[in-house]
Amino acid sequence: MSVDVDVIKDVSLDNDCNKTYDNSNLKTEDIEKKLKDAEQREEALIKRITEKDKALSKMNGVIEAYEKAIAELIAEKEQLIQNYEKQLVEVKADRDSYYHHLTSLETTFSDLHVKYEKSKEMTCQLKGNEEALLAEKRRTLENLRLQEQRYEKMKSHAMQQLEIANKKLESLTKDHAIETTKLKALLKKQEIAHSSITEQLMQKTKENAELMKICDELISGQGS
Repeated sequence: MSVDVDVIKDVSLDNDCNKTYDNSNLKTEDIEKKLKDAEQREEALIKRITEKDKALSKMNGVIEAYEKAIAELIAEKEQLIQNYEKQLVEVKADRDSYYHHLTSLETTFSDLHVKYEKSKEMTCQLKGNEEALLAEKRRTLENLRLQEQRYEKMKSHAMQQLEIANKKLESLTKDHAIETTKLKALLKKQEIAHSSITEQLMQKTKENAELMKICDELISGQGS
């Protein structure tokens, strides 16, 4: 845009010069000088236009490179947007999965917390039961110790009584043996006496029978 403005300015200067040439009666030398100046200005203007064209061409190259870079950036942006959208979908999927997992974990944690509280309560109860059982065990052991002491005393007393009883039994056994011997002797004596009485009774019975027979014979003889 700046090149076109400069060209227009130079052309306007030439037109002003031409009008000046037409309207005045200048000498040939002045005209030639002015023409020469005009040609120099024209050459300078052409040079400037050429430089402007080169600059414009260079600028166009820069603009093309910029547009290419912009296009590449736009393509990269589109790719980034696609990648972002893909990652966003993946992130949303991961988020949903993590949310589901978190919900599951929260439910599991809640269940575990409830179980923990129940276990804690049960542990307290078991601890109380354990302490009660330990106290009962101590009481039982103490009672057992006392029972063992009583048992030992009773055992010692029983052994003493058993020893006394054994001595009495031994004495009674001896007395019983002596008494039995005496009773056996008396029984033998009684048996001998009974045997003697039996023999005497049999002898008397025989004698009585013979006497009765004689009496019967005598009675029979008298009757005849």
